[in-house]
Order: sequence, then C-alpha cells, then structure tokens
Amino acid sequence: MKHLEFLKEIKIKDKNKSIKVGTDCSGIEAPIMALKLMNIPFEHIFSCENDPHVVKSIYANYSPQILYDDIFTRDHTELPYVDLYVSGFPCQSFSKLGKMKGMDDVRGTIFFHCYKTIEVIRPKCFILENVKTLVSHNKGATFSIILQKLDDLKDYNIYWKIYNTMDYGIPQKRERVYIIGIKKSEEKKKFEHQLPISLKINVKDILVEGSETGGKYDYLTDHKKEMLGNLVQKGKIVNLQENWSVNLNVSADKLCYPKKDICPCLLAGNGGDCIFYLTSIARRYTPREYLNLQGFGEFKQDVSNSKLYKQVGNTMSVNILCFIIKSVYECIK
Repeated sequence: MKHLEFLKEIKIKDKNKSIKVGTDCSGIEAPIMALKLMNIPFEHIFSCENDPHVVKSIYANYSPQILYDDIFTRDHTELPYVDLYVSGFPCQSFSKLGKMKGMDDVRGTIFFHCYKTIEVIRPKCFILENVKTLVSHNKGATFSIILQKLDDLKDYNIYWKIYNTMDYGIPQKRERVYIIGIKKSEEKKKFEHQLPISLKINVKDILVEGSETGGKYDYLTDHKKEMLGNLVQKGKIVNLQENWSVNLNVSADKLCYPKKDICPCLLAGNGGDCIFYLTSIARRYTPREYLNLQGFGEFKQDVSNSKLYKQVGNTMSVNILCFIIKSVYECIK
C-alpha cells in the first residue's frame, strides 16, 4: 500500500523485547496501530474510552487487557504499570484555563487525570497530543502550565514539537503538538525529533481501487455544484481534473479551502458532514481512504460510515507516532 511507504524510513534496532502500553483518549488507537506497523512486540495493557461506537471499533481491531470507561472516576492508584503511555487528551478540557490563577485550576481537566496517570505509573516514556492552538491558547499560559506540571514530576526530560502529517509521508495537512517525556534514568542520549521527509505520494495514491463511486460518494446537490463552479471561476481551483481536495459541506465557497495533491486536515464534526471531495475522481473519499490519510494499516470497520469518519477525524496520525517512537528507541536504554 503506497500510503505506508513512510515505513521504509523507519528502522529500529533492538526491538525484540516486548513493551507494555497504555492509552487514554486515544480513539481508534493510532498508537497501537503504529506499534503493529513497526513490528514492535507489545502488550496492550489498558485503554480508556466512553463512546460506545469507538469502543466497538477498539474491540474489533485490538485487545486491551483493561478498558476503562471513565478517566474521571477510575482509581489512578490502581493503574497497572506500562512502559509507554500515550494520550490524545481533548482540547475542550481547557476551556476553564483562561481564568486560571494557579496550578490547582487544572484539576477539573482531562489533562490533570493524564498527569495523575503519569505520576502514579511513572512509565519510561509518555506521549501527549493536542491541537496546534494549544501552544498559543490564552497567550501561551495554558501550554506553559502544562509543561510546568510535567516538569514538576522531576523524573522526566520534556520535549515538544508541532508535527505536520504531510511532512512525514502522508498527504494530509494536519498540524498537532506532541509532548514527549523521557524518564531521565532511561535516557542514554538526548531525544531528537525526526527531521521531515520528502512527500513522495499525493492523494491519488491513497485511493482504494474499485471503491464504490455511486450514490452517496459522488452525489452533489445543486448548492455544492454551484460552490465548485465558483471556486473554479475565482481561480481557487485551477482545473477540476487535478487532485483538489475540497470541503463542500459548508454554506459558502469562501469556507471550502481547497488544496491540491494533499488533503486539508481531516475533520470530525458529525462524521458524514465533514467528508472531503476529490475533484479528479468526482467523488468523496471513502472511510477506508480516510484511514489511509491517517496512516492506518489493516482495520476492520464495525460501525457505520458516519461513525468511522468521525473517529478517523479525531484520531492521531499513525505515521507521526511511528517517527516519534523511532526517536524514543534511539535515545532510551
């Protein structure tokens, strides 16, 4: 599969020892998919998810030993040990931080529960993911508090970077901030972020040959046809025969933001309302193609299309996690 060509850039030595992994707020488990694709032996110790549709996707594709349904109510002191902890904590949990006056105001957020998890488990490494705007939220105060809380753990060297999915082998413009913590006692050399690689494929290469093209995938309302025409007329789309990905589920063409040869950041929204249309094939991307745009390998669909679209729009990019994990292996004992 061409969308997995990025794996050729990832070579890891000494990956025979099985690692224990735990995830929170990780949706359809991009971290576990990354480990699978990299052929790293692991034990999936725990996940945490309260959406029954996401839980269904998790059990259809993975085998966590424990699945917690509420990060707020579980007893963190009884969490089992893991070597690697990954969380894609939601940005919504920081709505109250704009008025914070001190560290204690973090306690009502999901981040605080992720922090408590790290504090109790003390994994060798943790990876936290969030939207790019977290860095600048509240003039940077929110992000500074997060970094300070993590630094207060004392045991970890903390690193962070804004990664763009398209810089690491997958044609999707998706910027997310990743915070990596490496236990000082385990770090044999300073952690270094992997440099971007050249993008050798475009959106045409992630398409699934023989995908359904009738009805819901290629049907356009008159309003959507009008918006496409306006985009061409205004020069925002040069040629409909080229690979332009465009969001037509908006009220006006000024909100479409088309991109050529790459896909804009996949959205979650209401699932079926946030699917990009590819002009060169005159249809919307299928759920499997959305998975390809997030770097997923084999994945069993056990929910409706709209639910899976939403889940894929919410997940982390597998290719980014692969490169981060590679960096972790290169610096850890």
